[in-house]
Formats: sequence, structure tokens, C-alpha cells
Amino acid sequence: MYRFCLFAVLVFNGFLFAQVEVSTSLPTTTFLKYEGIPLRMVITNNSGETIRLGDEDAEDMLILRVRDLDNRVLPRTKNKILPEPWIIKDGETSVRTFDLVQLFRLSYVMSYRCLQDVKLGEITYTGSPLMFEVVRGLQEEQLKRRKEDRVYTLLGIHRNGHDELMLRVTNYKNTMVLATYYLERHLKFYDPFMEINKEGILATLQYISPNRVVMCRFNPDGTPIGRTYYSASPGVPIRLVDHPQNGFMVQGGVELNVSGNTVGSSE
Repeated sequence: MYRFCLFAVLVFNGFLFAQVEVSTSLPTTTFLKYEGIPLRMVITNNSGETIRLGDEDAEDMLILRVRDLDNRVLPRTKNKILPEPWIIKDGETSVRTFDLVQLFRLSYVMSYRCLQDVKLGEITYTGSPLMFEVVRGLQEEQLKRRKEDRVYTLLGIHRNGHDELMLRVTNYKNTMVLATYYLERHLKFYDPFMEINKEGILATLQYISPNRVVMCRFNPDGTPIGRTYYSASPGVPIRLVDHPQNGFMVQGGVELNVSGNTVGSSE
């Protein structure tokens, strides 16, 4: 018979099926509305057999559910949790990430809990719920571009003990969210900037500390180009200005050679 043990810390939980270990986690407990919510699942298989996890009627199943605090089950989208079987050979550790926004209709600003069921043969175990909150965020600035059919909105969010700035990209009628990007930490009392040049390149500029700023650039369709970091001196104003090659540069700042220049990454 399988033995189970449970250990949980904040947004992490793990459970053990004899020689099959499963752990799940969320990167944070607070998410902006329409932002991706990546549930990370790690399975280590030392059972002596290959595991083939599937949906619904499979012998070994992975079932994910999301409930609100009134215990109502959220409806699923048309996307399958596992479009193809998740095969884990004996002796292997396998990692998958499931975007809960793509799997469930998380349409409201409220708190939720995610439940995970792993069924191995005749035994089913439900892991401890992972709690998370979906928030609206504070709108900082918005630009509309009818020609590109895009609306760009800067949104502030407080999580993990600090403020962050996000960019949401929608169509012009604001009926479809096309993307939500993490920009960087944000020094709350310094207003961010957002500009679009004649080529349609979008740039944002924000303080991440009293002596450092970051510029993020995006193509006219809203896809990211990258981040560039600058040092800033007290009393010296900074602003976005056109640049013939890069679209924009930061006047009043000195460019820094800093790693982690991919927009959307919080590294």
C-alpha cells in the first residue's frame, strides 16, 4: 500500500506516493488580472515503473481544480490540462508548468485556491490547496493607437513586499487582452513614463531605485524588444528621446551593462 506524507510552506506543497514524489508551487500569491498564473509541478518517479499521466479516463490521472472562497468550482476553458500523456520513466524527475489562466475562467478580482489530484492506479490523493489572489492593479498611464489596434496600459501592483509595474496590451476596443508583461520593480513615488515614436515603437521608463532607471521597449504589435538599465543622478531630470537605431534612449542617464534584459522576466 502507498504511504503518504505532506509538507507545506506558503505556496508550496509536496506529497509522496511510496516512491513517487510530487510537489507543486506558485511563484507568488498575488497576480494581476489576466496575468499568467504558472503552477509548477515536479514529479520524481522511483516506483520501478513508467508513469503515464493523462486526463479524465486514464488509469493514472492529473486533475487540477480551482475554487473561489465560497467553494464554487470555476469553469474550465477548452484547453486540456494534458493535451498529450505526461510520461515519466522510472528514475526520472519531470517538471511541467500549467498556466491556470489558460485552463480556468479566472474572470473576477478575488481570492482563489487551486487543488491538485494525482491518481495512481487505485489510489487518489488531493494535495493541500495553493491560495492565490487576483487583483485589478492601479492604472498609472494609458496610450491608445487606433492604427495598430492597440491599447497599452501601465499598471502598478504591490506584491512580495514591494511595488512592481506591469504593461497590459489589448486591442483598441479593449475587448481582448493580448499580453501582460512584467516590467520591473517600481519606486512608487516616481511617476513612470510611456512614449510611442513615429515608427510605432513603444518605450516605458521607470525608477527602480533613487539612482537607477529601466527602459523597456516594445514593437508596434506589443511584442517585447528588451530592457535597458541606466544610472540616474539626483537632481538630473531623465526623459525618453528618439534614437535612430534603438527607437528610444534615456536622456539624463548613463547606460549600464546589466544582465536580465528580457521583458516579462522577473530575474
